[in-house]
Amino acid sequence: MKVAWVIRPAAGGIKQHLDHLLTGLGSQYEICICGPEELREWAGGNPFYPISIVDGLDLTQDLKAIWQLSKTLRSIKPRLVHIHGLKSVQITVPAAALSRARKLLFTAHNCLPKPKSRLNRVAHEVAMRRLLRAVTRIIAVSDAVGYEFLQYVPVDRIVTIRNGVDHRRFSGSSRTEARREMGLDPDQFAIGAVARLIPEKGITDLLQAAALLKNIFPQARFLIAGDGPMRDSLKHYSRALGLGSYVQFLGYRHDVPALMVGWDLFVLPSWSEGLSVSVLEAMAAKLPLVVSDLPSMREVVVPGKSGFFFPPRDIPALAAAIIQIAKDPGKAKLMGDYNHQRVLRSFGIEQMIEATRMQYRLLIEEGAGL
Repeated sequence: MKVAWVIRPAAGGIKQHLDHLLTGLGSQYEICICGPEELREWAGGNPFYPISIVDGLDLTQDLKAIWQLSKTLRSIKPRLVHIHGLKSVQITVPAAALSRARKLLFTAHNCLPKPKSRLNRVAHEVAMRRLLRAVTRIIAVSDAVGYEFLQYVPVDRIVTIRNGVDHRRFSGSSRTEARREMGLDPDQFAIGAVARLIPEKGITDLLQAAALLKNIFPQARFLIAGDGPMRDSLKHYSRALGLGSYVQFLGYRHDVPALMVGWDLFVLPSWSEGLSVSVLEAMAAKLPLVVSDLPSMREVVVPGKSGFFFPPRDIPALAAAIIQIAKDPGKAKLMGDYNHQRVLRSFGIEQMIEATRMQYRLLIEEGAGL
């Protein structure tokens, strides 16, 4: 039974989400991957169809992608089209109309963009209404994301399926080896972050907090794993702040679980989040948390038990929360243990895969929502 996935350029948490779904659903469905050429190797042995989807608005490339996808959908005749990412919706809806593909499932991984000017907001709302009325069902990765779509579609067309992580990947690694690889001394307090290096992740705020802490908390070290378009500018900014070896940029890493075992605290200062996979990973790794106080974070993090919130972009509050956890190792351990148990209970990949399988079954076999 064929299911077509339409994927925009993907990295980080979205790619991990897709990895888990591919593993969990691939034995029951023939999943055909439609996306940019860079995803061909990732698709592995699954059928792959290159589609020229690019980030941002590019009329020429977008029209090309719509035409390519419409031809592909006519050729493979999937029972369901599963769309990942808002840009993919913009390509898939017109392509589906041209190819007469009618069952469209959209996973919203992130909060909706918020145009600043009134004219852009009006144009955005008109476009969203036209696009989303063609989507059969929306999977939101958090209630906070789902709430944003209520202005465009009825509530019965939205279902929340939260991201999950494989907790088994976070056992068996050596803390000593991990810290040795990162060049950490035994008495240093390791503060880790995993994020795509884009403005919304707030890494500039983390660097400013590090600058505040450098003199009053010299035994701390900040480790930032991830890559993205801001990599060079963030490294330059770190040097300009005089942070030196106080901050390390680890680049994109496939071994995040092995790194996390060597950390003492996880921090994510995002300005916007759908439902952060890296936060769930840190919980699976038994780390206490300091994260931005965002609606989606409130669905995962229990303040005082999981860690601490701070107001987004509030640098002094971020620094103070880090110090608060670092000065109480016993409390930090209790937080890490609580986070691990919370992941086991509520954020395993099995729950995520089974809930997604149920949506496939409803839309394909029972035709619900059509």
